[in-house]
Amino acid sequence: MKKPLLLLLCSAALLRAAPPASDELLVGLQTCMETGKDVAPLLEHLDDLPAAEMKKLSASVEKVWPQIRAQYVSELEKTAKVISSGPEKNKNQARIRELRTQFQEVYRLEEGPMKPLLKTKSMPAVEELRALMLPNPETVIKAGGSKLGQLRKGAIILATFRDAVLNTELSTIPADAMATLQAAEKRAADEISGLDKDALRILDMNAKTAAKDEVPAEEVKGIEECNLWRLLVGLNACVLDPKLCEAARDHSKDMAEKGFFAHESPVPGKKTPWDRAANFGTSASGENIFAGSDSSHAANSGWFYSPGHHKNMFSPGQNRIGLGQHGNHWTQLFGR
Repeated sequence: MKKPLLLLLCSAALLRAAPPASDELLVGLQTCMETGKDVAPLLEHLDDLPAAEMKKLSASVEKVWPQIRAQYVSELEKTAKVISSGPEKNKNQARIRELRTQFQEVYRLEEGPMKPLLKTKSMPAVEELRALMLPNPETVIKAGGSKLGQLRKGAIILATFRDAVLNTELSTIPADAMATLQAAEKRAADEISGLDKDALRILDMNAKTAAKDEVPAEEVKGIEECNLWRLLVGLNACVLDPKLCEAARDHSKDMAEKGFFAHESPVPGKKTPWDRAANFGTSASGENIFAGSDSSHAANSGWFYSPGHHKNMFSPGQNRIGLGQHGNHWTQLFGR
């Protein structure tokens, strides 16, 4: 680590022959940050510190944390910018166009010839598009080389220690150091993402809508996966419609409890998808149903490999989406 950090952590008190416990922990922290040594043994001593020593330790850590965080985040952002403007970008864009064309060629086929190609062409195209367009933070970190790696190692050790100190102290300061680093890494990955920024805003808006309307987590997960697939192949992301989720969930429940599996329901007033959407104050333009698993990924995969359902999922005209689960039954609704 750089010497300024050492000077910040190691005050004159550290040079005394018999340093207090808090100063010993700071020396140990400095060693961990410089060598990458596990910080966990230091954390075991936090509960034993007197209140005055804990306060002193916390103040010292708070003093250095902004500098270390800023050094790492700055290098992370610099690396992301280099990647996003480098020669690989044009090469990737050409390949993205090829893969999207491949996907759409299969989509336009009749259902018979389309079916085997969904596994041999369409899903491989989606998987390669994901690798090209949705890089994870590790992609940026690796590209940053040893310099970024060293900064990250020190930042993570300090963040871990800081959060533990604040939690032990029962401080009013949020113990959010690790969360802050993770958010910065996600932003860096988003910076080099090939996804349209407006589309990413729709995904963020969907997450907020789901939280506000308390849409079940597995349904949210399934909607996000479907939207990501649509974005990867060049389509729009659909806006989450909580009312469509309610209508879909209700149909899944009816199918599970009344022993039928069909788009046409025997329940009075719920015969068609359009009836069911209207019952919940919205409208629908397409419906997919699935049974056999409580996993949203299993439902999405089942629909992906089924030509008729696939055409529904990847119709360019879909603008809204809802997903409803009841046990192993799933209903997916779209709206224009």
